[in-house]
Amino acid sequence: MHPPILAIDTSCDETAVAVTQGNLILSNVVASQVELHKPYGGVFPTVAKLAHRENLPAASKLALKRAGITPSELAAVAVTQGPGLAPALEVGIEFAKQLAKEWDKPLIAVNHVEGHLLSVLARPRPKTSLPATPEMEAELPFPILGVIVSGKHNDFVRINGLGQYQLLGSTIDDAAGEALDKVGRMLDLGYPAGPVIEEFAKRGNARAIEFPLPMTTSGDFNVSFSGMKTFARNKIEALSGEASLSSQTIYDFCASFQRAVIRAILYKLNKILQTESFGEVWLGGGVAANTALRSELRAMLKPYGLKLKVPYTKKLCGDNAAMIGIVAGYKLHRGEVANPSDLDRRPRWNLNELSAVAGTE
Repeated sequence: MHPPILAIDTSCDETAVAVTQGNLILSNVVASQVELHKPYGGVFPTVAKLAHRENLPAASKLALKRAGITPSELAAVAVTQGPGLAPALEVGIEFAKQLAKEWDKPLIAVNHVEGHLLSVLARPRPKTSLPATPEMEAELPFPILGVIVSGKHNDFVRINGLGQYQLLGSTIDDAAGEALDKVGRMLDLGYPAGPVIEEFAKRGNARAIEFPLPMTTSGDFNVSFSGMKTFARNKIEALSGEASLSSQTIYDFCASFQRAVIRAILYKLNKILQTESFGEVWLGGGVAANTALRSELRAMLKPYGLKLKVPYTKKLCGDNAAMIGIVAGYKLHRGEVANPSDLDRRPRWNLNELSAVAGTE
């Protein structure tokens, strides 16, 4: 049986603390900051930093209580080192260092994107007293294609083994989730707008507006949503004129823009699958909760005979600490612990740099 780990994630605007045991989630506490950032129409770093500092003590106590675990039973403390907002990461790292010192536990530094990649391996706490068997690395069908779609990341990753990643392509500007939020703000849908666009898209005609498909001649597996966003702004201005948009026009616009974002992702994914073979496809990140994206992905993968694996609950798609704990479990097994004195935030920590367990930005 794997020993429990307390994990912390403060990469952006969610204060998250979880207790995991192997691949099992014993507790997963997320203190949302959405209401705090709504007036700004996006995440305000200073506000996020102060909220993390205020929320972490209570969130960690609640995570331990829900898990039924005492600090003495923990094997380690894990924390997101990056990528993310530098001020937010700083708070989580300092708090994790304090706990590790107070409880005399090793400290494990985790890459936030790796957390999204391995979120599909998480399992719920069994209802019976019998422990579930964590998924072993030897049972996984490597190489695996990881697809991360979130507010800040759009990555295609070749997973050769746990901790062994090759970034095949990523966004060169906005990520899909960021583009959805920004276009949502153009339509006055509030913040965060991504979930609203998904809901409105169900009532609209996805072919009402034809958006350009970007990066089709780039010769690589990168994606871009900046041009699509500009097209959306110009189209909204043209449709608006001097009158406000009708409800149906907004529904059609949401459906069309969501379809365009998904098409851009699937286009590059299809290009990758035409050049390489994989045993499975894993989907993670906040936008991975989007039902339309999941449906389109499954349909696209069917001719390749590939299975799409997603987190067992949509709560694991957004930022959370449970996925950080899952990664930490494998890192602890490999003996990859950090030196607290060397552990510093890494706001732009690329997956290709994971050979460095800890370091400075």
